[in-house]
This record gives sequence, structure tokens and C-alpha cells, in this order.
Amino acid sequence: LDDIHMIFGMATEVGELMDAYKKNIAYKSKLDLINVQEEIGDIMFYIASFCRINNFDLDKIIEKNVKKLESRYPENFTEYHANNRNLASERKILEN
Repeated sequence: LDDIHMIFGMATEVGELMDAYKKNIAYKSKLDLINVQEEIGDIMFYIASFCRINNFDLDKIIEKNVKKLESRYPENFTEYHANNRNLASERKILEN
């Protein structure tokens, strides 16, 4: 149940972040960067809590994700590499 609470919290906060950008784009309102940072902080709270509840090491998760993305995009992002991923190679990086 705690997992679900954290996941729903993440989704809710992402929705609030999206809403700030929607208002900026659709209604031409000024983007409130303080609010954007608040929503990012809220998202991070839920992520950190999810990791704590599940005994996940957030630093290791980030480290592995960076390595995965570096293998996918050796120099920089390209649409080709985004659409032609080596999932087996990426999985090995995440498992180590």
C-alpha cells in the first residue's frame, strides 16, 4: 500500500508540474519557476520515499541509468539511437 501511495503521489505531482507548463503555453501566463521547483521537490520526495520503502539505493539507480543512457547515446541524443536501442545491452548495464 505504501508503494501505491508513493506512485500516486509521483503521478499527482507530475500532473501539477505539467499544469504549470500548460498554463504558460496555453494561456501565456508567466511560468512560475518557484512553483516548478516546488513540484520537482515534491516529485523527488515521493521518489526518495519509494526507494526507502523498497530498500533501493537511489544513487545506484541514478548511476546505472546514466551508464545506460551513455551506452544508448555515445555522443549525444539522436532519433536513430532512440528508435534503435540495444535492449539486451541496456539490461546488462542495469543488472550489474
